[in-house]
Amino acid sequence: MAEIELPVIITAIANSELEGFVAGTLYSQGWSVIYRALDTSSLELFLESMASQVKSVLLIYSPDLPGISPESVIGYQEQVRQVIGFSADPTSKNNFSGIFATPHDATELVSLIRGFVRAPLLRVPAAATQTKRRARVLSLGAASGSTGCTTVAINLAMELSVQGHEVLLLDGNVRHPSVAQLLALRKLDGDEPWRTIAPHFCVGELTKERVHRLNEYMDQAVNDFDVVIVDLGSIEDIADSLTDRRWTATVIHWSCDIADELWFLGKADTLGIHRLEGLVRDFSQIAIRAKVSVLLNMRPGGRKKGDHEGAFLSAISPLRPYRIFTLPKDSHVVARAQEERATLIEIDDRCALRKAISKIAVEVMS
Repeated sequence: MAEIELPVIITAIANSELEGFVAGTLYSQGWSVIYRALDTSSLELFLESMASQVKSVLLIYSPDLPGISPESVIGYQEQVRQVIGFSADPTSKNNFSGIFATPHDATELVSLIRGFVRAPLLRVPAAATQTKRRARVLSLGAASGSTGCTTVAINLAMELSVQGHEVLLLDGNVRHPSVAQLLALRKLDGDEPWRTIAPHFCVGELTKERVHRLNEYMDQAVNDFDVVIVDLGSIEDIADSLTDRRWTATVIHWSCDIADELWFLGKADTLGIHRLEGLVRDFSQIAIRAKVSVLLNMRPGGRKKGDHEGAFLSAISPLRPYRIFTLPKDSHVVARAQEERATLIEIDDRCALRKAISKIAVEVMS
């Protein structure tokens, strides 16, 4: 994997409390704050002396910085990668470029700055995207491989549609899409944004082209459906993905900033718990908007069930999950569904796994 470019920050903020909040929050996320200007003279001297190094820098300023003007901000835009301004009353600073309302908390700040790192000048603020939408958005990601993330996403979507909700299932695993294969769907990446495969149930695939216009695509989705389920696949490297500017990380960015819930799926076996612990450890270093829920998939049976579940719950406790779900292990019925390219309700509507997913679907919408 190529080395990931982390954000490099310069602050030029007059209010010491706001500057300390911005610099401290970004530093705690592992990002570099290389200079903290007190006025325009010191800022301009630093930019001039470090001209070649600051071309990839994000400059965060406030319009009340001594000596600053709309014209000087335009000049800074030519020297650095991106300029972002924060003001308690951005509407009164219409002459300044790139002004946003001062973030209320660390999560809002990190979400906004992370967006500029990924897609400067194209970013739609997360707060605006979240307003006045119809759909509840659930993004599902696996803590390790072979966790059954796609199987859960498909069958959760089916159960919600059977219950009368308009559901869109999106394959957001842009490196290794698998929904089309598991449901025997052809040309899911065609011209239509998504395809109806059952009453109240549509499926789409997030291709590279769709990812490049993801905000537009998802704005339509969250207004056309009651529920949008995004299958992210493996998110073992989520901490790196959230500072990654490559298009393949875009769906994870969107899910962390815009989804209502981000679900971590894991297994209660030795390897699954080990990888989950790594994910939780990395995740504790970042801030996101979405509520975090956890699903224990393939719940083990037998005498060691209690020990395994105890270790699993211990591993996820630092997340303080919004909800915890469990699903029983039923390899036989899952194998049949995959072989026949069908959902569990079509294979065996009385099986324990199908009934458990149906109950989760009810809980999700309650």
